[in-house]
Amino acid sequence: MRLNVGAFRPVVAGLTAGLMVLGAAQPAAAAPRRAEQWYLDELQIDQAHKLSTGRGVIVAVVDSGVDATHPDLRGRVLAGGRSYGAAGDGRADEDGHGTHMAGIIAATNASRDGVDGIAPDAKILPIKLFKGKDKRSNEAIAPGIRMAVDGGAKVINLSQGWPGAASADDESAIKYALDRNVVVVAGAGNTAKGHFDVIAPANVPGVIAVTGTTRGGAFWSGSVQGPAAVVSAPADSIYNIGPDHGYGWGDGTSDATAIVSGVAALIRSKYPDLDAPNVINRIIKTARDAGPSGRDPQYGFGRIDPVAALTANVPTVSANPLLDAKAASSAPPQAAEDDNFDVTKYGDRGGPTDQQVMIIGIGIAVVLVVLLALAFFLIWNRRRYRRDVARAADGGLGQAPAAGYGPPGGPPVPVGHHPPGASPAPGGYPTPPGHVSQPGYAPPPGYAPPPGGPAGTYPPPGAPPAPPGTSPPSGGNQS
Repeated sequence: MRLNVGAFRPVVAGLTAGLMVLGAAQPAAAAPRRAEQWYLDELQIDQAHKLSTGRGVIVAVVDSGVDATHPDLRGRVLAGGRSYGAAGDGRADEDGHGTHMAGIIAATNASRDGVDGIAPDAKILPIKLFKGKDKRSNEAIAPGIRMAVDGGAKVINLSQGWPGAASADDESAIKYALDRNVVVVAGAGNTAKGHFDVIAPANVPGVIAVTGTTRGGAFWSGSVQGPAAVVSAPADSIYNIGPDHGYGWGDGTSDATAIVSGVAALIRSKYPDLDAPNVINRIIKTARDAGPSGRDPQYGFGRIDPVAALTANVPTVSANPLLDAKAASSAPPQAAEDDNFDVTKYGDRGGPTDQQVMIIGIGIAVVLVVLLALAFFLIWNRRRYRRDVARAADGGLGQAPAAGYGPPGGPPVPVGHHPPGASPAPGGYPTPPGHVSQPGYAPPPGYAPPPGGPAGTYPPPGAPPAPPGTSPPSGGNQS
């Protein structure tokens, strides 16, 4: 079979162009933002969301404010306030830091290429600490905490801090929150900022001080460490909402703090009757121990584990375990018996996300389509070639055969001979040119050549005998 390469080139070009268009369009169509959020897979957030999404819980973000107009936060941001002495409700953010924290906690993935939050059904209460960009005022922290408590927050996220001890006002404000059944979460600090020990207000007793980890759970080198560390969470390359209605990466214990605040919201939503001390206890008792056994300066009680925190059977406590050394050192909890949820089934951390699986499936489908198209083209080209051959053969019918050839499809016939089955020409069978009878050969008795035939010419074997009384021709061969 001959392959018509010229006809095949347009098909190849068309398939190539189609694949290039598909490849170019896929990032927008498949919305790969979720694939960038590696920490959601490591924390098994998809499984946690089957148990709780944070509905009914208010998380205060005491920070630079929150941009409530971002598509992934629309409808999630409450009025809030400003603790630096200006009028306003906190729903503005020139710096972008507070909006990034709010996205980690409660982004809804509402836009076409959106991101997911840890507790997407929680509400955000923004408390704006300063105006403009990066003009933090430590004096605004304490009134901001009180404002958050009075605004109905059940979790307060403090991704802000400074080296050294907390002021008396800060300690008083934190006690105000803890006494009113509020969980307070704060970042331990970053070495890039010049921090060398757990900073304030994270170092205030009773606060969940959060250090950082990397993908895979190792301790993040940019995080500070110290005896005040309580739990650790992902802090390296945290992808979520960014400035100007966009998206971006963040590094730091600020991001890790927002993750833990989101987990606290999940717990408070699933267990609405738990008070703050028991929410804190559930977080530290279900953390995955890392580093030296027990509490250590890097991981604290361990790495945050949202699914375990939502399912484990944790004994209740009567006081904040971070203020009660006996409660903090009690035995770890047993797995929950009333939750049909096996955490070990989801131990393949860092595996492909749902969108990655979808992209792989699309790629496989494209390959199959290309193979089917190629097979179809080859079959079509072969059939066309056969039709061309048949058409060329049909075009020769009705023409006289070339000299020396019989009917179409039959064997060649030498010149001077009739084709098999044909009647002899009048006057007998002529002798082919150059034919000489064999010496000593005589015709059968009583046989005469056909009238007009040349001497020495005999019919082929099986010819009828000559009529009686005829004589052999003179000069004929005789034995």
